[in-house]
Amino acid sequence: MKALITGGAGFTGKRLINELLARGDKVKVLDKNMANLAEIKSPSVELVEGGIEDREKVKLAVKDAEVIYHLAETFSSDPYEVVNVDIKGIVNLLEAAVANKAKHFLFASTHRVYGKPRYAPMDEEHPLHPEESRRPLYSLSKLTREQIGLTYWREHELPFTVLRWWYSIDPTQPMQGKVLKAMIDNALKGEVIKLPDKGGGDFILNEDTVRGFLTATLNEKGFGQVFNITSGAYLTWLDLAKVVLEMTASSSRLETIPADKWQGDPSITMDTTLPFECSLDISKAKRLLGYKPTYSAQEVRHMLRDSTGKLVELRKQG
Repeated sequence: MKALITGGAGFTGKRLINELLARGDKVKVLDKNMANLAEIKSPSVELVEGGIEDREKVKLAVKDAEVIYHLAETFSSDPYEVVNVDIKGIVNLLEAAVANKAKHFLFASTHRVYGKPRYAPMDEEHPLHPEESRRPLYSLSKLTREQIGLTYWREHELPFTVLRWWYSIDPTQPMQGKVLKAMIDNALKGEVIKLPDKGGGDFILNEDTVRGFLTATLNEKGFGQVFNITSGAYLTWLDLAKVVLEMTASSSRLETIPADKWQGDPSITMDTTLPFECSLDISKAKRLLGYKPTYSAQEVRHMLRDSTGKLVELRKQG
């Protein structure tokens, strides 16, 4: 199989490259940051330096690609950049995919398109309210791109699949996230950390994110479909804070605030959506794709501790 990965130099993209190479596939990567791919020396990898907003680079990258994994993302809060790169970029990719008769286009989306949970766990039929997300522009852009891609499935018969998940981690790498970094910094100072008494979500291992893409690839049951994926390890922010205190050996005190009173707090974040309980139902992915998380929830929690520990060491170093 010949595959194109946009944003291949990123967190999930690099893992996906290695998995595809291990299967004997040929891989093209379209990314602006080739420095992150310096260690990949395989003759089966072709690097195309450029952005998805560059129509000519997109045409070059998509040529001969049978499957397209679209992971590239600005994560920008600038509406002009979102429109000129993210929205324009997926249109460039979809147009090129249709012109080159690509066999499958897979898009990395987000749980944030659901907005405030109306019920839990949230399935793919849950109401969509991206404007309620902590990052409404990002979330609205993701949903817009989902809908554009699904339109190409209906109008051009381009097989298109969407994957949504919550918080991705990798035990070999430090955890990410502003809230977690703030927790660690305050724990190292021994300061009070205030948290809502509810809120959290289903963590997903980077390995399981890639598994989601691979189980969906060229699977006709996934064409024109949206899927939640997760490793099934639900943790609250309070659970995570307790891990931080343990890893830092901190004397910090945790103070919980009722979810309905939470207005954010400078000790970790002013995010008013933190009490959202983002548990995802993955029964559809299991049923149609045969998707199954690699490890038990307990094993994932142990890996989360390892990844948190790596971030603690980095924050200690300043």
